[in-house]
Amino acid sequence: MVDLSVSSLGLANPFIVASSPATQGPRAVLKSAQALPGAVVMRNYRHGAGGGGLVSPSADDMLAGRAATQIHALGQTAKDPYASFDEYCQAVTYVRREMPADVRLWVSVGHFNDTVTGAVDWRADWTMQAQRLQSAGADALELHFNTPGVAVAGDRIHDFYRLVFSATRMVKSVATVPVMVKLPVECCDPLRAIEAAVHGGADAVGPTARWKAFVFDLDWRRSTATPGGGYGGSQALPIVCYTVAEARLQGIGLPMFAGGGVFSWEAAAKLLMAGSNAVQLGSLACHLGPGGVRGVIEGFAAWLRESPYDSVEALRGDALQLFRMPRDVAGERVRRLAAAYRSGEVDTALCNGCGRCVDACWFDAIRLEAGVAAKQPHCIGCGYCFQACPAGALSVDAGSVVASVFAS
Repeated sequence: MVDLSVSSLGLANPFIVASSPATQGPRAVLKSAQALPGAVVMRNYRHGAGGGGLVSPSADDMLAGRAATQIHALGQTAKDPYASFDEYCQAVTYVRREMPADVRLWVSVGHFNDTVTGAVDWRADWTMQAQRLQSAGADALELHFNTPGVAVAGDRIHDFYRLVFSATRMVKSVATVPVMVKLPVECCDPLRAIEAAVHGGADAVGPTARWKAFVFDLDWRRSTATPGGGYGGSQALPIVCYTVAEARLQGIGLPMFAGGGVFSWEAAAKLLMAGSNAVQLGSLACHLGPGGVRGVIEGFAAWLRESPYDSVEALRGDALQLFRMPRDVAGERVRRLAAAYRSGEVDTALCNGCGRCVDACWFDAIRLEAGVAAKQPHCIGCGYCFQACPAGALSVDAGSVVASVFAS
């Protein structure tokens, strides 16, 4: 039996269905809760239209971990279902009562655009919302600063770090439940944004990937993208992993609920191993529903049972050893891989004589002889030719080579 709980966030498991069309309105929140994630984040009051989206090339690519993009605001959207904030609070009370007891209900307070448009006195409004939402039954409050709007607001950064600090401190001053601050990695220094939330008193931070982007076809008339629309995809995962790792390496100890590029249990495991305590599921939840979320949770639990880890806590941050590796160990990994590249010979049975390896060699250390590639004695072991070979005639299991250091 493995322990999926995350005590630092009070969650039964590390998966959070993020604020999104999958959590807009009571029905959507309760539907998302059917997957039994650790928490569901109810979408902001006055957020506006929600729904609509496109995965490209396909959802199958997304689930397989291949390069895939996801764009919001395509297709028919649903309007905010609440006529008043009183009605929204009633919905919070209702869904908390109807949700499974061990699924936490986080509720988003305000919206970043409130600070830009001037439509409301956002300070007074957010303070009021925080006080009433926790009374209505919210298990935690989320300040949602992650939005593509950050990229185009005001003077571009809108004194963003000061805003994160002051808003967090303001809501924290009236909160009797944890305050979770969701932050962008776009158009800002993510570490500085995290530090601003920490100094403001946040109970947890959630760096999350979501960009403005201009995605289009060469025949732009066929392009389905909305120029500048919210953009994400599997390619975001390494960026978010690095953001989390950098925060941990710089001494940020606060619980984290990072997200972005997580479309499989493998991706979720990587984000946890980078140092996050929990993982947000947004695009996956929107496009694949509770079944997709449940599949990630079950796949992760099955893998964890067979892994060397007996709990999520044991897994968390384990990959940070790659950064903390002693210099001599890191150097030996490089030397062993170079030696493997130098000693690796061409499999003449597989070589098709295409010459790509020759083209990629900057040291004249591989040549075509009678139509077959042949390594030369002065090869330095850089490995470029191995990467260029399309036939597998030059092949080294680099992972096994660098891992061999730890078996010595």
